[in-house]
Amino acid sequence: MEHIVEKIVAGNCDSYNIETLKKIFHDGFREVDFKIGRRKVLLKPNLLSGRLPEKAVTTHPQFVRALAELLLDSSCDVYIGDSPGYESTEKALIKSGIMDVVKDCGLKILSFNKKITKIIQGISPYREFVFGEDPDNFEIIINLPKLKTHMMMGLTLGVKNTFGFIHALDKAKWHLRAGTDKMLFASMLIDIHNVVKPSITIIDGIIGMDGDGPGNGRVRNMGIVALSKNAFALDYYIERLAGIPFALPITSKAKEHGIMPDCKVFPFNSPISFVDNLKIPGTMDTNWNLPDMAKRVLKNMFIKKPKLKKGVCKGCGVCANICPIGALSVNEKTVFFDYKKCIRCYCCQEMCPEGAIKV
Repeated sequence: MEHIVEKIVAGNCDSYNIETLKKIFHDGFREVDFKIGRRKVLLKPNLLSGRLPEKAVTTHPQFVRALAELLLDSSCDVYIGDSPGYESTEKALIKSGIMDVVKDCGLKILSFNKKITKIIQGISPYREFVFGEDPDNFEIIINLPKLKTHMMMGLTLGVKNTFGFIHALDKAKWHLRAGTDKMLFASMLIDIHNVVKPSITIIDGIIGMDGDGPGNGRVRNMGIVALSKNAFALDYYIERLAGIPFALPITSKAKEHGIMPDCKVFPFNSPISFVDNLKIPGTMDTNWNLPDMAKRVLKNMFIKKPKLKKGVCKGCGVCANICPIGALSVNEKTVFFDYKKCIRCYCCQEMCPEGAIKV
């Protein structure tokens, strides 16, 4: 059996200059032998919620524009879509600035509001997932994650970004099923990713986020663009480049199940540098090797709780609506937490449009 070594193209890039990005993409595609001519293509950006580009929550519109122009130059039929956390795809596209790209380039919008059932045999105990769009309808899927930290997974990169294929109403259910079990959630994300099977993943790490991401962390000028046809290898490379001293949940499960390939990095400039002192969420510090019952007993004492920042909350109710277990309520523009119910999924912190919830 032939030993396959996955190629990663990576380097430093400090701006969203269109021509610079097009050259990086063009040369990178050639290096990894990725062909794009005259295909039906779906672009899957990170559209967690509609935020301005400088907030580093979504894939930058110029990143999307450079790729769209390159695809259109090759006569591709280009679609774009995602399933945001609490608002419509169209609203998220407008607020993020990507709608201007859609209009200028004539891209076709997919709202990911279908209900496509996928039956799988993966590494998680789950066998059925409901997708908002069918990945089998496209010849090419280009996965466009934003380089950000994540309260449960440590980082949200290529594999995590395909969770956006899950129908919006079902995302909370999967958080509820996983609870605080990071490894179970990682296994589920791996299964979803292997159903989507992106043709290539390109990470937008020019401006990224650390701290309490993925929605309300600290914006950092990271200056990284990286791509590969294998998201597992690409994600692991970014973890090592960032100097994270332990395997994050998705990488850990991928290694455990033998789906982490060998890889070789092809720099488009060198040496490749990364920001100093990347701040990983404090929620990644607690991972006891204890029985489930003991973990449940200790949860309320030791696992970090979401808390309200006084004077910031506007009482919009997004947190209460997004909570999979109904552990939050809003009364007279004040949020109340029921910590006995709270499963520490941090969806409230992730989706709060005001950044009013801390952990």
